[in-house]
Amino acid sequence: MLKFAVLGEVRAWRDELELDLGSKQRRALLAALLLRSGRSATVPELIDGVWGEHPTPSAIGALRNHILHLRRALEPERPSGAPATVLVGFGGGYALRLAPGAVDVELVDDLLVEVQPDRIGTEPQHTVELVRERLDTALRLWSGTPLAGLPGPYADRQRTQLIERRVALLEQRIELDLRLGRYPEVIAELTPLSAEHPMREQLRGLLMTALYHAGRQAEALAVYADTRKVLIERLGIEPGQPLAELHQRILRGDLRAPQRDTGNAAMIVRPPRRTVARVAQLPADVVDFTGRTETVRRISEWLTRADGFAVPVCVINGMGGIGKSALAVHVGHRVRDQFPDGQLHVDLHGFAQARGRGQAGTPAADTLGDFLRALGVAEGEIAPTLAERSAQFRSILDGKRVLVVLDNARDVDQVAPLIPGTPGSAVLITSRSSMPELPCVVGVLGVRLDVLAPVEARTLLAGIAGLRRVAAEPAAVHSVLEACGGLPLAVRIVGARLAARPSWTIGSLAERLADEQQRLGTLRSGDLAVEAAFRLSYDQLDCAQARAFRMLAAPEVAEISLDGAAAILGADRMLVEELCESLVDLNLMETSSSGRYTYHDLPRLFARELHGPEADEPTSGALARLLDFYLATMKNLMAVCNPGSRLPEHLGDTVADGLTFTDSIAAQYWLDVERPNLISLYEQTARVGGPALVPAADIAWASAELIDGGPHCQELSRALDKLLAAALRAGDRRVECRIRVTLGANYSYSLGTLRQGRDHQRIALSLNPASASDVRLIAFAGQLLASSTRMGTETAASLAHAERAIRLARRVEDPAVECASLVHIAKTLSDGGQFVAAEARATEAKTLAAKIGNAALEAMATHELGVSRGFQGDHTHAIELCREAVQLARLSGVELREGWALARLAHVHMMAGQLTQAEPIADAAIRMLNRAIGPLTRARVLVMHGLILQALGRTHQAYCAYRSAAEAFAPMEDAHFTHERLDSEVEAPILQLLREHLDEVIAERKQRRNRAAG
Repeated sequence: MLKFAVLGEVRAWRDELELDLGSKQRRALLAALLLRSGRSATVPELIDGVWGEHPTPSAIGALRNHILHLRRALEPERPSGAPATVLVGFGGGYALRLAPGAVDVELVDDLLVEVQPDRIGTEPQHTVELVRERLDTALRLWSGTPLAGLPGPYADRQRTQLIERRVALLEQRIELDLRLGRYPEVIAELTPLSAEHPMREQLRGLLMTALYHAGRQAEALAVYADTRKVLIERLGIEPGQPLAELHQRILRGDLRAPQRDTGNAAMIVRPPRRTVARVAQLPADVVDFTGRTETVRRISEWLTRADGFAVPVCVINGMGGIGKSALAVHVGHRVRDQFPDGQLHVDLHGFAQARGRGQAGTPAADTLGDFLRALGVAEGEIAPTLAERSAQFRSILDGKRVLVVLDNARDVDQVAPLIPGTPGSAVLITSRSSMPELPCVVGVLGVRLDVLAPVEARTLLAGIAGLRRVAAEPAAVHSVLEACGGLPLAVRIVGARLAARPSWTIGSLAERLADEQQRLGTLRSGDLAVEAAFRLSYDQLDCAQARAFRMLAAPEVAEISLDGAAAILGADRMLVEELCESLVDLNLMETSSSGRYTYHDLPRLFARELHGPEADEPTSGALARLLDFYLATMKNLMAVCNPGSRLPEHLGDTVADGLTFTDSIAAQYWLDVERPNLISLYEQTARVGGPALVPAADIAWASAELIDGGPHCQELSRALDKLLAAALRAGDRRVECRIRVTLGANYSYSLGTLRQGRDHQRIALSLNPASASDVRLIAFAGQLLASSTRMGTETAASLAHAERAIRLARRVEDPAVECASLVHIAKTLSDGGQFVAAEARATEAKTLAAKIGNAALEAMATHELGVSRGFQGDHTHAIELCREAVQLARLSGVELREGWALARLAHVHMMAGQLTQAEPIADAAIRMLNRAIGPLTRARVLVMHGLILQALGRTHQAYCAYRSAAEAFAPMEDAHFTHERLDSEVEAPILQLLREHLDEVIAERKQRRNRAAG
């Protein structure tokens, strides 16, 4: 049996004999495959992981040589010419097929699964000692630095993760040692370890606990003082709340000794499962679908079989243009009545041009995010990782009958996470690959499509070009169809061209085809058949059509609006619409809705690869012109959505005028529609670099000032990270800081990761104010920091940042930033219990907002004024003000602002003791925030909602609210504490309630991760 070690030097054994794995580079390649747990890795992924972003020209040859030697080492007795069974290759990549537990890191996962609550049980023998023993056994599997000495970025990343995992497990084991009273041993072990990791607060806290219970209180306090000094000197921050609370308890001398027993695994009462929405995502059936009768019957019967043992999966494969997608949609409509819970459909873009050196296609995590949203999962509840999203998807579909259609898939890795886990649902996949390696799925039907029979091809052509026309020229039809080789896509292109040009004879088209003998030969086989078919269409275009086809394919957006297309082409909107519609008629473009256009993957790839004398205009200009259009539109949008802001004056000049908007609601709708395109353009700009970085950064900055990351905040964060890396490579400090404030806003407001947000905001704050635009950026960074540094009664940092932002805003005459900063001061003062001062600042902000006509800022100032009045006992006036704030927020068109205002209205009703009125308002606020933002604000409102429900005697609903809040807080940093002040009298009980639920949720998350890893 083969065994492998990665938790130290990479080594391998067959039974007890150690294998010679060769050079460090070869071991790095082996590690890259071992740590994928059986999943495949493409050649580009392996080269990037081992050789880095700039591999030598001989890298591919070296990789194949390493694979050859590894196969000899792993299977020395394999006959020459026999297929490999351990290190297998397929589809341009490789994977390892090993027995479970063959890699030491998998043994760690197995040991951790054994100590999960559902495995420990309630028997007396299952004690702390048992759990400690398992953790200690897992830790002993580390034999040194993981992946020691291996080169390459993949090994570097994995090494960091494995080291971090060991330290985390060590912390857990030491916590159990403390329960067992082994204080001297813990102190001896932790002293050098905490010195090695001076900024790891958990280790320092454990050491302080051990010292205190060993009677060494002074030394415990010295550890805290040293930790605080290190954190301030290196990071400029104070210790986290848990360590600070531990310090206070040691000072008071009331730190209890850890309990010895683990307690029994409590039965968990789960909230009711969310009802799966009825989804119907199948595209319209193909009206002229022709032939394939037996294939349709076979697939339909397979998908609707009910054996109760496995999820039926059908993989339709064949060469490009063979009609896989049309067949899948046709079958989907045929069987849709058998799936009463709906149909999910996605184009995975599996064979789109790879971005950079990465894989092509939509990542499975992004697809799962879209599926979960379609099934009714709130944005804040969507899990962050691929494994967690996949588990969430399987849980929702459990007991349901849903048809999942995965069109244009690349490989197994792209579709495996999208397959339901229990019988009832079915999956229909189309791909150019037959996917023979599809793992762990019993019910797989493979269907390979062949070309159309002559009679089917003729029927299809007649359905598109017209029956009389086809019947009038039988010889020419025969010649055309023979040239098409029975390829449905080629037949459709020919038919569409004939239908669009009624004056053409089929004979004239047959003559054109006859002039393309070499292309026609390619048309009969393989992927080049599709390229030849599109070349035939492209050659028939006039100059304006050809230019539009090339240029509109250059920006890597899912779809493009008519106005965006007009900007790219620099032409009149009506002319561009005519050009786009003509390309739609020719099947070279598609229309997703009125005024919006898109490409299928293959025509887009063909357009980007076009070369020749007709392509005299570089397509790089298309990206620049589209960014220019978006920037001009964002300037106009800011004038409507954020009156009083002088930001447009500090953004780059544009050639385009951009779209204009009549009101903020229309402007916000446009931004919501275009947000996915902006995310894609950030990623493309990051890869292209150069001058495009400047307008992309300006667009990002403008969108950040609206304080609304939208429903795709996780995807936005990843794209901005890439854009930031490009700015750092370019050494452009101004562009860097504009991207950082955008990241800071997204992390703080949308994702709830305040620490990351503050880091970016503080770096932006350090920009040298050499120009008015720099001053304006620093003012906005200060405004953000005024919010993200707010910590209950600790008001100094927040107030300092807000006051600085006000000074800078006045310097550049920007009343919008000044007003927003005044609102933050009011909020901070209110949180700190200074309600009279808070009222004065909120009044000042409300007056200024009304003066500049900014409804969004006036809404915020008004509800902060209301809350400050409420805390002073004037509940009637407080409720009136918060109702006014809700109306103002609705005028702004930003759902986030309305959600905030509703939450404040519920709050003042609660303070007034009007719980019956407060409850539905809090519920409405939560639903509004679900659509608008990430988890942080929503979680805080959930806590308030839980308090109201509990006070009303609705215990189970209150539990569900607390549970949902804990689920939202759990993945955040500092999950056991939130600085949002609800009421000084109830703050401590709230935190205690949250801690109870957080402990429960965090334990469950850990259990799910371990199961997924195992």
